[in-house]
Amino acid sequence: MLNLRYYFRLRKALPMIVLLAFNLFFYSLTAQNKSDSLAESIKLETDMQKKAQMLDELANEIKTKNLPVAIDYAINGYRIAIAHNFIKEIGVSCSTLGLLYSYLDDKLDSAVYWNKKSINYLIITKDSFEISRNYNRLGVDYILMKDYVNAAKYLLPAVSWATTSKIKASAFNNLGMISKKNGNYAKAIEYYQSALKNYELINSPASQSRTLSNLGSLYIQLKDYNRAKDLYDESYSISININDSECISQSLNGLGIVTHKLGDSEKALRFLKLSAEINKSLALKNEYAQQMLIIADIHGEQNKYDEAEAEYLSVLKIFTELKDSFTMSAVYNNLGDLYFKHKMLKKAANCFEKSYHYSLGFTDANYNRLIIKNLSSIYDQLGDTKNALKYMKLYDDLNNKMVNIAENVKIMELNHAYDTAKKEKQIIQKTAEIQELQSDRKYIYLFIGILIFSIFLTLYLYRIRVNRQHQLEENIQSIDKQISSLKIENQDLKMKLQQTESELQNLESKYSKNKDKLPETHVSLSKREYEVLLFIAEGLSDKDIAEKIFVSVATVRTHIRRIYDKLLVKNRTEAISMLHKYQLISEAA
Repeated sequence: MLNLRYYFRLRKALPMIVLLAFNLFFYSLTAQNKSDSLAESIKLETDMQKKAQMLDELANEIKTKNLPVAIDYAINGYRIAIAHNFIKEIGVSCSTLGLLYSYLDDKLDSAVYWNKKSINYLIITKDSFEISRNYNRLGVDYILMKDYVNAAKYLLPAVSWATTSKIKASAFNNLGMISKKNGNYAKAIEYYQSALKNYELINSPASQSRTLSNLGSLYIQLKDYNRAKDLYDESYSISININDSECISQSLNGLGIVTHKLGDSEKALRFLKLSAEINKSLALKNEYAQQMLIIADIHGEQNKYDEAEAEYLSVLKIFTELKDSFTMSAVYNNLGDLYFKHKMLKKAANCFEKSYHYSLGFTDANYNRLIIKNLSSIYDQLGDTKNALKYMKLYDDLNNKMVNIAENVKIMELNHAYDTAKKEKQIIQKTAEIQELQSDRKYIYLFIGILIFSIFLTLYLYRIRVNRQHQLEENIQSIDKQISSLKIENQDLKMKLQQTESELQNLESKYSKNKDKLPETHVSLSKREYEVLLFIAEGLSDKDIAEKIFVSVATVRTHIRRIYDKLLVKNRTEAISMLHKYQLISEAA
């Protein structure tokens, strides 16, 4: 049986939290002393290689305190390394500059440039750790740029270059996230399973629990509810053993959803209520309200009208405080369905009106269309012809708009198919040309071989007939002339061959592509918190993060407040410092 006593044990963690706060304060003083000491040592250092290394170390030390100065230090280290051709130091300086520029929203292109340049130098040194780390950083940069194709392109070599299970786990986890966003659930499962194996190797139970929950959510999408339940059960068992309330809540929430899908609504409600109580005790309003919303939906399905109504009204207050318009629209829509189901048409109309009002800020035309259709139907039943016609007209307008969009999409698809066919034809033609050139080159080699053989044969005949010199002088002169002519022809053929080889090399260079991957992330946070913190670390604004993870800006700010409370920090800079200095990213799900 599940019991709330598990998460009440968290109260015993207060002394550890106080100790952690003291350690953070002590570390901040130590870090300040270290940066000051490095700055003084750099002034006195005469060994240029050490000086370049120290400048890079100082840039990393102060990056969260004074980013512009950190960039200056890294550039100075890069200049010294370039001037003295210190290959490894050049690669490391480029790597640091890539990291520093990734903190600036408008400098992601610069971050990509420096990380790619870093790999070019580090490949020479064969420093697997640094190479893997830069591939990881490139992957993150492209994720922030919403270019998931290139993000995956660089994350894959990060795995192949990785020498530690931590780096592999982090890379696989991010690959799973990308595949899930792209809707490739089979590939996402494969990546999450690889991440899980590596988390097991480094004995990171919290990350194991979160990854198991992520896998469970994928199997729910695939409608394999029994497999999803097994994964959530395993996740719950691990989270109980480590007494991690966030993991416990995530596992219980998953168990509630999958149990409901399997048809046991009462058991599902118990799971969801336990999860909601944990979030409520942790003051996580948004998570608590989301779970209460699911509970209300289930009560509505069970025809428990009073309970469902009370729960919908309760969560509406919370989402109103959070200013989450999208969720408020959904709640009003569900509440309207509840009233409509119980023939309370005026209340239903009022709720659908509010749902429609809040939905106007979003671009989901199909969602708005369904709300408008419900309003038209309700007003028609109420005998309000004016409003019924008003919403029917809006419904028709949206329908026409969606048809036009569909037609435009179809035209774009046809154009794309035409361009693709045209490019494929060009590729076939180029391939044929290459094959023809390769065939010609074989004939040239054969001709040259025959020519050389003929020369040697001629010389042999010349030597064995030297005793007949007087008789063959005219023939020998003729042969000499032939040999000279053949040499000239041979030179011409060689030049043509070199030209052909050069053309082939240009073609090979033209169609070649580089491959590259992402930094380690270990954060003892929930999956959603991990995503928000990752984007904070890469310099994303609240608005960009909201668009990234498909929630409101207010929800993002709620996550940020949770992160601050959990990590005992006051601002983004301190949160980023915790992320990098304590390897929180690689432990996150």
